[in-house]
Amino acid sequence: MRTQSCRIAAATRKRVVAADPLRSLLVQALLTETAGLLLDERTDLVDPPVAQVRMQRDGRLTVDGREADAAAVQPEVACATGDLFFRGGAAPWFELLLRATSLRWFQSPAAGYIAPYDPLFERGTRVTGAHVNAIPISEYVIQAVLAHFQRAGAWAEARAAHEWRPHEFREVFGTTWLVIGVGAIGSAVAERARALGVRVLGHRRRPTGEEPVHEMLVRGALLDALPRCDVVVLAAPATPETTGFVDATFLDAMAPGSVLVNVARGALVDEPALLAALDRGRPEAAILDVFAAEPLPADSPFWDHPRVVVTPHSSAGGLARHGRVVDLFVENLARYRAGRPLLHEVRPAGRAPAPTWLDERARS
Repeated sequence: MRTQSCRIAAATRKRVVAADPLRSLLVQALLTETAGLLLDERTDLVDPPVAQVRMQRDGRLTVDGREADAAAVQPEVACATGDLFFRGGAAPWFELLLRATSLRWFQSPAAGYIAPYDPLFERGTRVTGAHVNAIPISEYVIQAVLAHFQRAGAWAEARAAHEWRPHEFREVFGTTWLVIGVGAIGSAVAERARALGVRVLGHRRRPTGEEPVHEMLVRGALLDALPRCDVVVLAAPATPETTGFVDATFLDAMAPGSVLVNVARGALVDEPALLAALDRGRPEAAILDVFAAEPLPADSPFWDHPRVVVTPHSSAGGLARHGRVVDLFVENLARYRAGRPLLHEVRPAGRAPAPTWLDERARS
């Protein structure tokens, strides 16, 4: 009986929305096209529903499939999926958010703080991050290191030449990795590396004691540990404390044959120092998904360096992450309506970060 009543209520709400979809419901939500489609699949979890305003891939705004005037849109909340950053729509999206003075909360697909949030913070808009990228980023790290160790490029070259060229390769099993930034992403990397028989060392500014590593290191112990590390993975946020974290001194301490992987932010690495270190052969290679300047300029020496793998900030490209961010939006929407704390709230730069699920798990 209750289900039938809910259906009747939902149908009534839909008729009301059709009459004036921009003003008839309590919460108007600005969504990327992907977020809107995925939210439609979760309508039974959102009660009352929201009035959807969708930004299409070409930048147009639509309501119920009809084009809407940006001046008439007054969203209270917003949710973006990560494909926004892959298709070049980030700039118009943030411009739209800045024009929407009605906006009170934005659910971002990014994990932590990024500079475009600052104008939102200045006018009191809340921003929540989404720890939904750990799975694809950690899979990217594992495949990239395996490809380097196994010299996968040699197989591709042999195939292109139609030549049968067997070769031996280095095993990941029994190696030692250092993960800098053992948050959600770093933890996912550590868990997968351990499953391959890797000994994992970790570093985190505020350790919880629950990090899935064999040994946690304070910052002062890192230089002494680097000579025994075969792989160093950067997964920490960009903060004043982490800017230039990997400098000439850090690089000089890395082991011969070691690999540096950066899936964090380009600001963590002194790029000229890294290029000089690669020329000296220590580290042996760098797998870089992020850079100080993005897109990477066409004349950057990283493009052609024989010891560098360049990918276009796409390690988080797993398709299932979009559903995870919308699931988080649904949960946070319920919290927002009830006046409860939002999950993964992002603080302005320089302020203490909000608790994450890792912190909550450690306290439980």
